[in-house]
Amino acid sequence: MEQKAEYQISSSMKEGILEIILTGEESQSTFAKMKNEIDNIIINSVAKNVLIDCHALKGRLGITKTYERVRSHPPEVYKVNIALVDLPEHADYQNFHETTALNAGMRFKWFTDTEAARAWLKSK
Repeated sequence: MEQKAEYQISSSMKEGILEIILTGEESQSTFAKMKNEIDNIIINSVAKNVLIDCHALKGRLGITKTYERVRSHPPEVYKVNIALVDLPEHADYQNFHETTALNAGMRFKWFTDTEAARAWLKSK
């Protein structure tokens, strides 16, 4: 019997921005698969601007897994602007994620407001 995914990913193009919405739950056992699926969506799109909305995703990885995630993206992901939208209560985690991503050479910014994220991407 096939195991049902703990998370769901949907994507669409809106005004030149690839929007990826994550729902469900992220766990240690699913993080690599989810990261690879997101990377593939980004690579297979023509978008230079990506908005990832994870405010409805439960669970966050620890510092070590976040560092591994950021450092293991394919080169194509480093060429796009990524705005990540999350809940204010995840600010400490996302500040670490943003700093790690920027230090790795990614064009990455964290937001709590979707419209602010879109505006940042449109300015790129």
